[in-house]
Amino acid sequence: MHRSLAVALIASALTVPALAAEATLKVVSIDVEGGAATLFLTPEGKSLLIDTGWPAGFGQMPSPDGSRESADRIVAAAKKLGITKLDYVIVTHFHDDHSGGTSALVKRIPVDTFIDHGEVRDKLRPGTPPEKVVNMAAGQYPLYLEAIKGHKRIVAKAGDVISIGSMTATIVSSDTKVLEKPLAGAGQPNPHCDVPGKGMTGDENASSVATLLRFGKVTIAQFGDLSWDKEYELACPVDKLGKVNLLLVTQHGSGGVSSNPAQIAAMRPDVAIMPNGGKKGGDADAIKTVLAQKSLQGFWRLHESYKFPQLSGDKNMIANLNPPQAEIDKVAMKPYEAPPDMGYSIAAEVTADGKIIVTNSRNGFSKSYQVK
Repeated sequence: MHRSLAVALIASALTVPALAAEATLKVVSIDVEGGAATLFLTPEGKSLLIDTGWPAGFGQMPSPDGSRESADRIVAAAKKLGITKLDYVIVTHFHDDHSGGTSALVKRIPVDTFIDHGEVRDKLRPGTPPEKVVNMAAGQYPLYLEAIKGHKRIVAKAGDVISIGSMTATIVSSDTKVLEKPLAGAGQPNPHCDVPGKGMTGDENASSVATLLRFGKVTIAQFGDLSWDKEYELACPVDKLGKVNLLLVTQHGSGGVSSNPAQIAAMRPDVAIMPNGGKKGGDADAIKTVLAQKSLQGFWRLHESYKFPQLSGDKNMIANLNPPQAEIDKVAMKPYEAPPDMGYSIAAEVTADGKIIVTNSRNGFSKSYQVK
């Protein structure tokens, strides 16, 4: 028995991919229950978090996994990667599902530098009930400013480039202003621009800090909740970005307000990860737009969709499956409430020579892709 175990261990060691010994960029799409939080760790140990999830009391927590709020899951993901300090935190915009976890986060883990788009765009509506103020961008912004006191702050401008170890982060849109000129290798006319605008040009979503990350041969897009019209400006009449290898689907995969077909077609993603919730995002229009790309090799989701389970694809590639229908029915009339789950994540390892290995933390299912 002991000899068999030794042989098995040796065989396992010999079959571990060369990836294990290779310097990789690690990416984790953290399940903050319809909010947003994406963690990056470079081979040099430099870290970036994009968005901080919900404030306490929102996001279907406390949860059976022990998490009481978004910051718990973010800190747990960081700890799993050996991160003890976040070098950069980009808060794409000040909606509560993207910035709301900031106050709790800074109490749990050191942060060096915050990056945001500057003054909040959405003003507080007259007559807003006091208990609802915390859910509004205008209510979140002062809480954010208080939380980041004593930290470095960068107000992002389109065209800014930030080096984070061997990864670069290029800001392609911020505070409603997109890149003026195409990036190197882009600039080709986009034949897919026959898409109507929707007037989504000046609100908080349109202000999102949209970031194009580059590691070796691999380009990664993480655009927060960038709006349909701003996506169009990045893609038309000429493509300003070039090909994207790994797409974190914008605005949770919300149809009609993001995932503009003109931009998705210009990006030609190889792999997509959709950070949706069971009841938030994961809409049919967005899913169909991503799936329509001939370049697409793999489409992963944080949640199976309550509304469109038939569009969920391979369940091995979904981190959190739908609860029983009876549980879904109990919250059918509540717009954001959903049964809590275990908060499984989707993780990717990226090599500089263009390999992307994606793994579902729920079941360990993994697939490897070579970028084109």
